[in-house]
Amino acid sequence: MMIIFDYIFYRWYFFYKKKDVDPDIYASKIVSAYQLLTIINIVLLTTVVLGVSRPSVKYLIGVIVILFILNYLRYERGFDITKLEDRWGNESIEVKRLKAIIIIAYLVITFCIPWVYGFVTN
Repeated sequence: MMIIFDYIFYRWYFFYKKKDVDPDIYASKIVSAYQLLTIINIVLLTTVVLGVSRPSVKYLIGVIVILFILNYLRYERGFDITKLEDRWGNESIEVKRLKAIIIIAYLVITFCIPWVYGFVTN
């Protein structure tokens, strides 16, 4: 699963590298948002499938802080981007476009599922 988030970090890193001096900060926070939305979707899925009650929002704040800290330690503190460049730097334009579409679709879907769930249940 971390390979997916590494790739998301890699692509957002190079997106922000053109616009800012510290692209790792932005890319790391975006990865945290992806991870948070994924966790929320897993919680909603277990709520619907198993019929358990949703956890309180105060636990979500703890999860957010933990994700930010873990991603800071992984991606910002002495992280060598060349490892990811070696892995994905030679992708063709078609593959990059396809993966960019998948990354955006993943974001849209993980964002819309909690919204639809809230709309349906209220």
